[in-house]
Amino acid sequence: MVTTGGVVGRAEGAGEADGSEAAGTPGRAGEPGTLGPVWSGRTLLVSMAALLAEAVITTVGLTLYSFTQGGPSGNGFMAAFVLPFALVLGALPGFVLAATLVLPTVSLARLAARWGGWQGRPKWWWTAAAAPFTAAGATLAYGTVLALLARSVGPPRAYLVCWLALTAAAVPAALLAAVAGRGTGARRTVWLMLTVVGTGFLAAFVLGAGLLAAGL
Repeated sequence: MVTTGGVVGRAEGAGEADGSEAAGTPGRAGEPGTLGPVWSGRTLLVSMAALLAEAVITTVGLTLYSFTQGGPSGNGFMAAFVLPFALVLGALPGFVLAATLVLPTVSLARLAARWGGWQGRPKWWWTAAAAPFTAAGATLAYGTVLALLARSVGPPRAYLVCWLALTAAAVPAALLAAVAGRGTGARRTVWLMLTVVGTGFLAAFVLGAGLLAAGL
């Protein structure tokens, strides 16, 4: 014989589980596959690691591009020499970008998925769709600060290029941050960071070696 209290207890437990899955809210903390908090140490670190990898690839590409210009070739070598120091000093800008661009993109993607009635965790296209909006807000914020510091407003093309660059940077970093936010533990977070940074350096090396070997 089942008591009324037992039936109510089981019904409430089932309702909580269904509601958690439908709304995309996190389950137990640290449980793999569940939606953990967006604003956490692991998502911030993985975001910064992704931005670092993107910066390495971009810097190598710009350095190799400088070799194709008519200026002195020493500029390219100087950029390659300064790269390690720039990466260390770039921890602060990486933190700012992660906190004002990447994590807001993940938050907006989850919010849009919840508003859209999407069952379970948001899909990758929600993140890709949210990136242009958060990049626009970041462009406005950064542009306002720089305009106040310089006491002048830049040309519209500069803001357009900044918006496109921030959008391109936000998508992969936000996707990786979303992966880190799905109940990953400390070991998996460290492994994900090392994998992202290592992949960035490997991609930069392959890009540089390939272009140099091709004579470009």
